Amino acid sequence: MIRFTLILCLSLFSQSLLFGQHDQKTLQLLAKQAKDKGDIEQAINYYEELYQKNDADLFYEELFDLYTSTENFKEAEKLVKKRIRKYPNRPVYIVDRGQLSELQGDLKAADQDYREALKLYDGNTQYVRVLAGRYGQYDHYDFSEEVFLKSRKITGDDQLYRFDLANTYAQQGKTVEMIDEYLSVVGSNRAYLQTIQNLFHRVLHPDPDGSQSRILKERILKKIQENNPRYDNSVYSELLIWLYIQEKNMQGAFIQAKALDRRADENGKRVYALAELARQNGEYEVAEEAYTYTRDLGDKSPYYLSSKVKLVDVKRDRLMAKDNYSREDLLVLRDEYQALLDDLGKNAYTLKVIFNLAELNAYYLNNIEAAEQLLQEVLLFKGVTPNEKADAKLALADLMLLKGEIWEASLLYSQVEKSFKYDRLGETAKFKNAKVAFYTGDFYWAQAQLDVLKGSTSKLISNDAMDLSLMITDNIGLDSIAEPLEMYARADLLVFKKDYQMAIKTLDSIPKFFPLSSLKDEVLFKKYEIAYEKKQYQDAKIHLEELIAVHAEDILGDDALFYLAELHEKHLNEPGKAMELYKTLITSYPSSLFVVESRKRFRALRGDKQEEAL
Repeated sequence: MIRFTLILCLSLFSQSLLFGQHDQKTLQLLAKQAKDKGDIEQAINYYEELYQKNDADLFYEELFDLYTSTENFKEAEKLVKKRIRKYPNRPVYIVDRGQLSELQGDLKAADQDYREALKLYDGNTQYVRVLAGRYGQYDHYDFSEEVFLKSRKITGDDQLYRFDLANTYAQQGKTVEMIDEYLSVVGSNRAYLQTIQNLFHRVLHPDPDGSQSRILKERILKKIQENNPRYDNSVYSELLIWLYIQEKNMQGAFIQAKALDRRADENGKRVYALAELARQNGEYEVAEEAYTYTRDLGDKSPYYLSSKVKLVDVKRDRLMAKDNYSREDLLVLRDEYQALLDDLGKNAYTLKVIFNLAELNAYYLNNIEAAEQLLQEVLLFKGVTPNEKADAKLALADLMLLKGEIWEASLLYSQVEKSFKYDRLGETAKFKNAKVAFYTGDFYWAQAQLDVLKGSTSKLISNDAMDLSLMITDNIGLDSIAEPLEMYARADLLVFKKDYQMAIKTLDSIPKFFPLSSLKDEVLFKKYEIAYEKKQYQDAKIHLEELIAVHAEDILGDDALFYLAELHEKHLNEPGKAMELYKTLITSYPSSLFVVESRKRFRALRGDKQEEAL
């Protein structure tokens, strides 16, 4: 009987506990719902009931917040006074009392409480973020700062709370102090380098007058000069390089990278990476200096051979980027490529050099025979992969087209297409063969090949095939005559041959003799391409603006808008106008294939973060 009674009592007790837990959870849910709906009076009732049953901080804080937000200061005062009496050693409640005084306009009493809470704090590291957070909650980050510093002083550990203090300094606008904390973090542990770079990126954007960047540079340089043995000094040099890159000061980045390379004995690794980055960004002079540095490290460096090759390549990039260059400039470049081949030999490793020299000879020096000989040699090389031989064959076919040997070109394209039927190379060859048919006026056969290529895995080939196929459809229908398209195709071939003068004459003849032709937008776009290739950027701009003004709804409307934005960004030095045009494209042509790239460039111009591989 006693055993039965004991079991019954335990059962009833456990049910009571379960009911109590359920009751509390229900009340919490009801309280939250009432608060979210704006029924503050009902929310207060629920939280008062919860607090009576369980005086946990969660319910206290909700109740205090509700009282103060509704200016029910009397109840708030009762609540906080009871809390202080119950927990006299917890300064966070004294901060609440100070906030209550501040809300009622008694700033003197508030300040006394804030200081009393700080004085009461004993440096407990487990409590530091709670107290500092409460000060921060009321926008008193100066006291949050004091809490962290006091805990550091009491514990004797000045490495504590680096991120917390940095954030507290940021909230107060203390840029120098914030930067110093972050620099101490990364100096103590370079694993935080990427994190700190991300945080500094926020500091630098926006930075319209460059003041933030100047402060950051000064603090980094100060750290480098201090040479404190507690910190990894090389990480500060890395940060300085990173900062120069953010500022697009590649020369400054190169000087630092070179110095760090020598100190850390990196054998050119960082400088080579910077050379690549500088080249990608069109900073050819810096790229040339950097490649020269890594080349001059000698053949023991893993970057020696590639630096020799890239050094000539970047000279080519630099020459081609000029608004004008002479035949003598081209001959000097040719001789440098030839000297490179004499030094390294003609082999699988120097294929890129051979291709570049062949292109230079054929398309810029009008020496097609020399280019053809180089490419024919590649086909006989040992150790060259089938793909590399196919690349050589495609380049050779292009030369045949340049010489006017149309069918020989088509034969070579067909060979590559057959050997690489389901590969990028095969698709490229098929597209080039379709272009041959287009050039010669065999539009239906060309379109049949292009329609197959619409499903290409290469987005570039797929898009080009789609555009050309659509052009053919629009211009050889039942109500169209083929002659304007034939003239356009001849002009397109002349552009390929770089006979721009004759190409322009042919293009101008189309609207002159066929004023009702639907090729007007294609003619304008082709004239833009010619002007751009000749680096006549103002003329290129005029052609695109005319296309947009008259043919914005046609298929090339978004193309014209994108390339006009690119002109303003990269050649006309008008980033603001470029941003405006990219934004227009994104909003006016939401399904355009250029939207993704436009959004990326818009964000870059706005100052959003770009990853740098250094």
